[in-house]
Amino acid sequence: MVEGVDPTIRYVRGYQRKLYDAIASSLDYTNQLIAEIPGAIGVSRTTFVADPYVNAFFVNVKDLQTVFSHSSEIREFMEDYHSYELSHCYALLCMHKSEKTVMGVELDGEVLRHDVQQTAVCFSDHRIYTPAPTEAETRQGLKRCLFEGLGTNALGRIMALKVRNHRLQQERQILNTRLRRLQQNKGDTGKHAPIDSRSAGEAEAIRGKLKKVEEALLNSRLVAPEESLKQVYAVFNRPDDFIRIRKTSLRLNKMGIKIDEHSSQSCNKIDLTEVIIGEELPRVVTLAKFPRDELLPPTDFLAQKTFS
Repeated sequence: MVEGVDPTIRYVRGYQRKLYDAIASSLDYTNQLIAEIPGAIGVSRTTFVADPYVNAFFVNVKDLQTVFSHSSEIREFMEDYHSYELSHCYALLCMHKSEKTVMGVELDGEVLRHDVQQTAVCFSDHRIYTPAPTEAETRQGLKRCLFEGLGTNALGRIMALKVRNHRLQQERQILNTRLRRLQQNKGDTGKHAPIDSRSAGEAEAIRGKLKKVEEALLNSRLVAPEESLKQVYAVFNRPDDFIRIRKTSLRLNKMGIKIDEHSSQSCNKIDLTEVIIGEELPRVVTLAKFPRDELLPPTDFLAQKTFS
């Protein structure tokens, strides 16, 4: 983690001891999160009809095959295991969930009502991560991803401090330059008196801004190794501030329309696991088991990619 975020942290005496508890806490926390993700669902042309989750997550069979075939990670994994007897691969499937209002038809008792306002649930922007031969290995890969995500967040905090400090120094340099130019013209008098008056006011305003910048620089933390260590500790000591899981349930019909819990309409109940990382939009996550023989041929894959 130190190597990936800021190697200068090694200059801090006892840095390993100072970070040990926070790192251990983060590993325990990510283990708990991963344990909350349900077991893998089979994603194939057969399960699209039989499994309510697969039916909800994809538009049709071609859509689900395209999602996995477009994944460079899946294709590289399948190529690596080409000579092995591997009929399926496991991977983490992530999606964005959105809802929109549509007009449709609804059966109310024996009466078919038209132009009924309904809520359609859509899943889009599918992403595939950490393909592996077994579900356990995919979960382990996800654990590494979450851990690296915490490191990325710590690095972002360190870089934000560096950028802020750099901008303050630049602003101080610009203000000092403007002030020196005004002072060089201070001796001009006579017909230029009105201009001198405005210049004096401008100089006073610059001094005021310069004072605030100097105070900000005085209070800003230099990004020394000790400060980097503090930022890393702050992130890994509170991983729940960066990564969270949310459980939701939906009742959907085969067309992806949300059905009220008091309705007698035929529908499927699906329980979703959403992961929220930092300030990003929540993503629905599930472990998926995809068959090798449904991977689209390279020619079809390249043709679709070129067309899109």
